[in-house]
Amino acid sequence: MSVSAEIERIFIAAGDPSGDLHAARLMAEIRRRRPFVQFEGIGGPAMELQGLRSLARLDQLAVTGFWEVAKRYGYFKGLLRQCAELLAQRGRYRLFLPVDYPGFNLRLAAHARRAGVRTAYYIAPQTWAWGSDRTAAMATLVNELFVVFPFEEAFFRERGVRATHVGHPLLDDPTFSDVGAHVTRTVALLPGSRAQEVKRHAALLAATADVIRRRDGNVTFACATVPRVDPALYAPLRDAGVELVQDARTLMRDAGAGLVKAGTSTLEATLLGLPFTTFYKTSPISYMLSKRLIKVSSVTLANLLLQRNVVHELLQAQATPQALAGEALRLLDDEERRNELLDAARQVRALLGGPGASARTAEHIVRMLDQ
Repeated sequence: MSVSAEIERIFIAAGDPSGDLHAARLMAEIRRRRPFVQFEGIGGPAMELQGLRSLARLDQLAVTGFWEVAKRYGYFKGLLRQCAELLAQRGRYRLFLPVDYPGFNLRLAAHARRAGVRTAYYIAPQTWAWGSDRTAAMATLVNELFVVFPFEEAFFRERGVRATHVGHPLLDDPTFSDVGAHVTRTVALLPGSRAQEVKRHAALLAATADVIRRRDGNVTFACATVPRVDPALYAPLRDAGVELVQDARTLMRDAGAGLVKAGTSTLEATLLGLPFTTFYKTSPISYMLSKRLIKVSSVTLANLLLQRNVVHELLQAQATPQALAGEALRLLDDEERRNELLDAARQVRALLGGPGASARTAEHIVRMLDQ
């Protein structure tokens, strides 16, 4: 068989930094099993290093909140049309492989189905927390769903979605092989990976650092930055004497305590054993709408996995400099509280199992390509 005859093309789509990293690791595992596979679609720098031909920059997609997405409706509509036209080209793709990012990817899955392209969804949309109507849509749009949390397999199967638990890809990263020491008096500040999150949270965290310094002059601060975010957005933190660092995971491994924006970073912090509090602020409209739709008691993944709210949360109006400062100082000084969170971290790690999620998912993908 000629080399050109062996080439298989997959349309893969991820829309945020964590999805970019997980998708890139999966692409590498697929290529080990299928050396001539080609990837086209949407992704970031990690996916591009694995050979992705991307149709859009990741920073153009990194938007959260109902109102914020609505303001960019025209852009997303145009990108969706461009992707749909590619999927509709007869015989161009063997598979559509969406990675998380449900608002866009589920719409694209509908186009893939109309074009006769099978869909293998990696990292399930968290419809168990919101959007039960999307779960029903997935039953008709998704051929295979690969889920990363153990409870998700039964949830989706009970609703007609063919789901398989593959484990969590964070555990494929050596960074998460064990917990850190966390003996310093440095507070890790994680305002988020999107520009709008940094813009909304930077001043809040800078004010928090000022409050803490007035109470305890021995505490230092470091903020995890994101290269694609305009450095000017971190100015309030820089002006407040906060050290700016680029490696968020090393910061979470070394810091004594953390204030972590709700999202994937909370799971990373848990796996690294960081004593932390979750916080988040968004626009009033987005918060009001999300409160109506979200059906879970917590926005912190560790709490959901353990089915108890061991990690404290300060959201929206509760996220004040005084409240955040109080949480941070308790995390630094209360040994009983620190041990409680460390024990919770070990329990979460045990629930998620060991590494190998990327390889297991790649095996499933290859079997689909062989069908």
